Amino acid sequence: MNFHESADRDFSIQFCEYNYSNPDYDQIYRPNGSGDYLFLLFKTPMKVYLDKKLSISKENACILYAPGYEQYYKAVHRFRNSYLHFSCKADLKKQYRIPLNTVFYPGNCEEIDACIRLLHKEHIANDLFSDEYEYTLFQQLMITIARGLKSHQIHGSGTEGDNLYSAFRKLRLEMLTNYAKPWDTTKLCKTVSLEKSQFYSCYQKFFQSTPHADLLQIRMDKAKNLLTNEALTVQQIAQMCGFSDFSHFSRYFRKQAGCSPLQWRRKMGEPH
Repeated sequence: MNFHESADRDFSIQFCEYNYSNPDYDQIYRPNGSGDYLFLLFKTPMKVYLDKKLSISKENACILYAPGYEQYYKAVHRFRNSYLHFSCKADLKKQYRIPLNTVFYPGNCEEIDACIRLLHKEHIANDLFSDEYEYTLFQQLMITIARGLKSHQIHGSGTEGDNLYSAFRKLRLEMLTNYAKPWDTTKLCKTVSLEKSQFYSCYQKFFQSTPHADLLQIRMDKAKNLLTNEALTVQQIAQMCGFSDFSHFSRYFRKQAGCSPLQWRRKMGEPH
Protein backbone atom coordinates (compact mmCIF):
# COMPACT_ATOMS: atom_id res chain seq x y z
CA MET A 1 0.00 0.00 0.00
CA ASN A 2 1.11 3.55 -0.69
CA PHE A 3 1.39 6.01 2.15
CA HIS A 4 -1.85 7.75 3.03
CA GLU A 5 -0.70 11.35 3.22
CA SER A 6 -2.21 14.38 4.92
CA ALA A 7 -0.97 17.55 6.55
CA ASP A 8 -0.14 15.84 9.86
CA ARG A 9 0.45 12.15 9.22
CA ASP A 10 1.86 9.43 6.97
CA PHE A 11 0.35 6.00 7.39
CA SER A 12 0.61 2.66 5.66
CA ILE A 13 0.01 -0.99 6.44
CA GLN A 14 2.83 -3.40 5.63
CA PHE A 15 1.04 -6.59 6.60
CA CYS A 16 -1.95 -7.69 8.63
CA GLU A 17 -3.34 -11.08 9.65
CA TYR A 18 -6.38 -12.06 11.67
CA ASN A 19 -6.55 -15.11 13.95
CA TYR A 20 -3.38 -16.60 12.48
CA SER A 21 -1.77 -19.81 13.79
CA ASN A 22 1.97 -20.50 13.71
CA PRO A 23 3.44 -23.94 14.45
CA ASP A 24 3.41 -24.98 18.11
CA TYR A 25 6.29 -23.55 20.17
CA ASP A 26 7.19 -21.21 17.32
CA GLN A 27 9.21 -18.08 18.09
CA ILE A 28 9.78 -14.65 16.55
CA TYR A 29 13.15 -12.98 17.01
CA ARG A 30 13.95 -9.63 15.42
CA PRO A 31 16.88 -8.06 17.32
CA ASN A 32 16.37 -4.66 15.68
CA GLY A 33 12.62 -4.79 15.29
CA SER A 34 10.80 -5.05 11.98
CA GLY A 35 11.39 -1.49 10.75
CA ASP A 36 7.83 -0.48 11.60
CA TYR A 37 5.27 -0.61 14.39
CA LEU A 38 3.91 -4.03 15.29
CA PHE A 39 0.68 -4.46 17.23
CA LEU A 40 -0.01 -7.98 18.52
CA LEU A 41 -3.04 -9.56 20.15
CA PHE A 42 -1.90 -12.87 21.62
CA LYS A 43 -4.65 -15.49 21.75
CA THR A 44 -2.45 -18.06 23.47
CA PRO A 45 0.11 -17.72 26.32
CA MET A 46 3.47 -16.38 25.19
CA LYS A 47 6.98 -16.04 26.53
CA VAL A 48 7.84 -12.39 25.91
CA TYR A 49 11.34 -10.97 26.33
CA LEU A 50 11.49 -7.24 27.07
CA ASP A 51 14.88 -5.67 27.84
CA LYS A 52 16.27 -9.21 28.19
CA LYS A 53 13.73 -10.04 30.90
CA LEU A 54 11.27 -12.90 30.43
CA SER A 55 7.58 -12.66 31.26
CA ILE A 56 4.81 -15.14 30.53
CA SER A 57 1.78 -13.42 29.05
CA LYS A 58 -1.71 -14.86 29.35
CA GLU A 59 -4.12 -15.15 26.43
CA ASN A 60 -5.66 -11.86 25.27
CA ALA A 61 -2.46 -9.98 26.06
CA CYS A 62 -1.42 -7.16 23.75
CA ILE A 63 1.81 -5.39 22.90
CA LEU A 64 2.67 -2.48 20.63
CA TYR A 65 6.31 -2.60 19.49
CA ALA A 66 7.89 0.67 18.41
CA PRO A 67 10.17 0.77 15.33
CA GLY A 68 13.69 -0.36 16.17
CA TYR A 69 12.73 -2.17 19.38
CA GLU A 70 13.68 -5.82 19.73
CA GLN A 71 10.80 -8.22 19.02
CA TYR A 72 11.37 -11.51 20.80
CA TYR A 73 8.51 -13.79 21.79
CA LYS A 74 7.68 -17.48 21.56
CA ALA A 75 4.68 -19.68 22.23
CA VAL A 76 4.38 -21.57 25.48
CA HIS A 77 2.67 -24.25 23.39
CA ARG A 78 0.10 -23.25 20.78
CA PHE A 79 0.76 -20.08 18.78
CA ARG A 80 -2.22 -18.05 17.65
CA ASN A 81 -2.52 -14.28 17.24
CA SER A 82 -3.87 -11.35 15.28
CA TYR A 83 -1.39 -8.67 14.33
CA LEU A 84 -0.72 -5.52 12.33
CA HIS A 85 2.57 -4.20 10.90
CA PHE A 86 2.23 -0.51 10.04
CA SER A 87 4.12 2.74 9.60
CA CYS A 88 2.81 5.93 11.16
CA LYS A 89 4.39 9.29 12.00
CA ALA A 90 1.86 10.09 14.72
CA ASP A 91 2.97 9.87 18.35
CA LEU A 92 0.73 6.93 19.27
CA LYS A 93 1.68 6.92 22.94
CA LYS A 94 0.79 10.59 23.29
CA GLN A 95 -2.24 10.61 21.02
CA TYR A 96 -3.92 7.40 22.20
CA ARG A 97 -2.12 6.76 25.52
CA ILE A 98 -1.13 3.28 24.43
CA PRO A 99 2.06 2.03 26.12
CA LEU A 100 4.95 0.98 23.89
CA ASN A 101 7.08 -2.14 24.23
CA THR A 102 5.18 -3.55 27.18
CA VAL A 103 2.55 -6.24 27.64
CA PHE A 104 -0.89 -4.95 28.57
CA TYR A 105 -4.37 -6.38 28.99
CA PRO A 106 -7.24 -4.26 27.64
CA GLY A 107 -10.77 -5.13 28.71
CA ASN A 108 -12.23 -5.49 25.22
CA CYS A 109 -10.11 -7.95 23.26
CA GLU A 110 -13.04 -9.20 21.19
CA GLU A 111 -13.67 -5.66 19.91
CA ILE A 112 -9.97 -5.19 19.18
CA ASP A 113 -9.86 -8.47 17.28
CA ALA A 114 -12.94 -7.45 15.27
CA CYS A 115 -11.12 -4.25 14.22
CA ILE A 116 -8.12 -6.26 13.05
CA ARG A 117 -10.41 -8.59 11.11
CA LEU A 118 -11.87 -5.61 9.22
CA LEU A 119 -8.41 -4.18 8.57
CA HIS A 120 -7.18 -7.52 7.29
CA LYS A 121 -10.14 -7.84 4.93
CA GLU A 122 -9.74 -4.30 3.60
CA HIS A 123 -5.98 -4.62 3.17
CA ILE A 124 -6.36 -7.76 1.08
CA ALA A 125 -9.30 -6.43 -0.98
CA ASN A 126 -7.44 -3.23 -1.98
CA ASP A 127 -10.73 -1.78 -3.22
CA LEU A 128 -11.78 1.76 -4.16
CA PHE A 129 -10.61 4.31 -1.53
CA SER A 130 -8.85 1.46 0.26
CA ASP A 131 -6.07 3.65 1.70
CA GLU A 132 -8.57 6.07 3.17
CA TYR A 133 -10.70 3.28 4.60
CA GLU A 134 -7.67 1.50 6.05
CA TYR A 135 -6.67 4.66 7.91
CA THR A 136 -10.21 5.07 9.24
CA LEU A 137 -10.20 1.47 10.46
CA PHE A 138 -6.74 1.99 11.96
CA GLN A 139 -8.01 4.96 13.95
CA GLN A 140 -10.93 2.84 15.10
CA LEU A 141 -8.47 0.16 16.25
CA MET A 142 -6.35 2.65 18.21
CA ILE A 143 -9.41 4.17 19.88
CA THR A 144 -10.77 0.72 20.72
CA ILE A 145 -7.45 -0.22 22.34
CA ALA A 146 -7.40 3.06 24.29
CA ARG A 147 -10.92 2.47 25.55
CA GLY A 148 -10.06 -1.08 26.54
CA LEU A 149 -7.09 0.18 28.53
CA LYS A 150 -9.28 2.76 30.25
CA SER A 151 -11.85 0.15 31.27
CA HIS A 152 -9.06 -2.07 32.60
CA GLN A 153 -7.69 0.82 34.67
CA ILE A 154 -11.17 1.59 36.05
CA HIS A 155 -12.20 -1.85 37.24
CA GLY A 156 -9.21 -4.15 36.76
CA SER A 157 -9.22 -7.42 34.91
CA GLY A 158 -11.52 -9.45 37.17
CA THR A 159 -14.62 -11.07 35.73
CA GLU A 160 -16.89 -9.40 38.27
CA GLY A 161 -15.53 -5.96 37.44
CA ASP A 162 -15.79 -6.63 33.69
CA ASN A 163 -19.41 -7.74 34.05
CA LEU A 164 -20.37 -4.70 36.14
CA TYR A 165 -18.79 -2.25 33.71
CA SER A 166 -20.44 -4.04 30.79
CA ALA A 167 -23.83 -3.86 32.56
CA PHE A 168 -23.43 -0.13 33.17
CA ARG A 169 -22.40 0.54 29.57
CA LYS A 170 -25.43 -1.39 28.33
CA LEU A 171 -27.77 0.45 30.70
CA ARG A 172 -26.34 3.87 29.82
CA LEU A 173 -26.66 3.17 26.10
CA GLU A 174 -30.27 2.06 26.54
CA MET A 175 -31.08 5.16 28.60
CA LEU A 176 -29.49 7.60 26.15
CA THR A 177 -31.03 5.84 23.13
CA ASN A 178 -34.50 5.99 24.70
CA TYR A 179 -34.05 9.43 26.24
CA ALA A 180 -37.76 10.33 25.95
CA LYS A 181 -38.79 7.57 28.35
CA PRO A 182 -39.26 8.33 32.06
CA TRP A 183 -36.11 7.13 33.80
CA ASP A 184 -36.01 7.11 37.60
CA THR A 185 -33.33 6.15 40.08
CA THR A 186 -35.19 3.09 41.37
CA LYS A 187 -35.44 1.60 37.88
CA LEU A 188 -31.78 2.26 37.10
CA CYS A 189 -30.55 0.76 40.38
CA LYS A 190 -32.75 -2.29 39.96
CA THR A 191 -31.36 -2.97 36.49
CA VAL A 192 -27.83 -3.47 37.82
CA SER A 193 -28.92 -4.79 41.26
CA LEU A 194 -27.22 -2.08 43.32
CA GLU A 195 -28.25 0.26 46.12
CA LYS A 196 -28.60 3.94 45.25
CA SER A 197 -25.29 5.04 46.77
CA GLN A 198 -23.40 2.17 45.09
CA PHE A 199 -25.07 2.87 41.77
CA TYR A 200 -24.12 6.54 41.70
CA SER A 201 -20.59 5.79 42.86
CA CYS A 202 -20.07 3.28 40.04
CA TYR A 203 -21.69 5.51 37.41
CA GLN A 204 -19.43 8.41 38.36
CA LYS A 205 -16.38 6.16 38.35
CA PHE A 206 -17.17 4.67 34.94
CA PHE A 207 -18.41 7.76 33.07
CA GLN A 208 -17.28 10.79 35.13
CA SER A 209 -20.87 12.02 35.12
CA THR A 210 -24.32 11.29 36.54
CA PRO A 211 -27.37 9.71 34.86
CA HIS A 212 -29.29 12.96 35.28
CA ALA A 213 -26.55 15.05 33.65
CA ASP A 214 -26.15 12.63 30.73
CA LEU A 215 -29.90 12.38 30.16
CA LEU A 216 -30.41 16.11 30.38
CA GLN A 217 -27.59 16.77 27.90
CA ILE A 218 -28.96 14.46 25.21
CA ARG A 219 -32.49 15.82 25.71
CA MET A 220 -31.22 19.38 25.30
CA ASP A 221 -29.27 18.45 22.16
CA LYS A 222 -32.37 16.83 20.68
CA ALA A 223 -34.52 19.81 21.62
CA LYS A 224 -32.16 22.21 19.85
CA ASN A 225 -32.35 20.04 16.75
CA LEU A 226 -36.16 19.86 16.84
CA LEU A 227 -36.51 23.60 17.35
CA THR A 228 -35.24 24.12 13.82
CA ASN A 229 -38.41 22.35 12.61
CA GLU A 230 -41.06 25.07 12.74
CA ALA A 231 -43.82 22.55 12.09
CA LEU A 232 -43.54 21.59 15.78
CA THR A 233 -44.64 23.69 18.74
CA VAL A 234 -42.28 24.17 21.65
CA GLN A 235 -44.71 22.23 23.85
CA GLN A 236 -44.63 19.29 21.44
CA ILE A 237 -40.83 19.36 21.41
CA ALA A 238 -40.72 19.31 25.21
CA GLN A 239 -42.86 16.16 25.29
CA MET A 240 -40.87 14.50 22.49
CA CYS A 241 -37.69 15.05 24.48
CA GLY A 242 -39.06 13.45 27.63
CA PHE A 243 -40.25 16.52 29.58
CA SER A 244 -43.76 16.09 30.97
CA ASP A 245 -43.56 19.53 32.63
CA PHE A 246 -43.13 22.38 30.15
CA SER A 247 -41.92 24.81 32.82
CA HIS A 248 -39.12 22.40 33.76
CA PHE A 249 -38.13 22.15 30.10
CA SER A 250 -38.03 25.93 29.69
CA ARG A 251 -35.98 26.37 32.86
CA TYR A 252 -33.44 23.69 31.92
CA PHE A 253 -33.19 25.01 28.38
CA ARG A 254 -32.57 28.59 29.46
CA LYS A 255 -29.93 27.45 31.96
CA GLN A 256 -28.11 25.38 29.36
CA ALA A 257 -28.49 27.55 26.27
CA GLY A 258 -28.65 30.99 27.84
CA CYS A 259 -31.98 31.82 26.20
CA SER A 260 -35.54 30.52 25.97
CA PRO A 261 -36.55 27.83 23.44
CA LEU A 262 -38.43 30.44 21.37
CA GLN A 263 -35.44 32.76 21.34
CA TRP A 264 -33.27 29.83 20.21
CA ARG A 265 -35.69 29.06 17.39
CA ARG A 266 -35.72 32.67 16.20
CA LYS A 267 -31.93 32.82 16.37
CA MET A 268 -31.53 29.62 14.34
CA GLY A 269 -34.11 30.84 11.81
CA GLU A 270 -32.22 34.01 11.05
CA PRO A 271 -30.28 34.09 7.74
CA HIS A 272 -26.55 33.57 8.17
